[in-house]
Amino acid sequence: MEMKLAYITIHTMEPEIMKDFYVKYLGAVVDDVRPFDRPVYSLSFDGGIKIKLIPEQHGSLGVPSAVSPAVPSVMPSFPETRPSYAVRLTFRVGSRKRVNELTGQLILEGHEVICEPGFYGMDYYSSSVFDPEGNVIELVA
Repeated sequence: MEMKLAYITIHTMEPEIMKDFYVKYLGAVVDDVRPFDRPVYSLSFDGGIKIKLIPEQHGSLGVPSAVSPAVPSVMPSFPETRPSYAVRLTFRVGSRKRVNELTGQLILEGHEVICEPGFYGMDYYSSSVFDPEGNVIELVA
């Protein structure tokens, strides 16, 4: 049986802001919008990867506490406290020049950079930034 990743789900306090970030900086295309109380966005990227942005419902990550008692009932506020469950997404952007340009644009537009462009490890050039809700975005040449 062949297994393929269907999509990645990111629970978000601000789906519109997150959608705009992924579209503007990382080339996401909005495939679908489900208009519930707050919209659920389905985004796709070159190469077939998909991300669903699901709004948190009443601070419970969209999961009723009776179903998942381990989920906190009140989320920590960002940016004062970064969530410990933040994901790291790595995007191959094509070249060192593109890593530099995109990182520079993110800095100029007020996004927090974790590490500036440079060689990390033996073989790759990258930088890392936070998306609007504290998930780590790595940009790789």
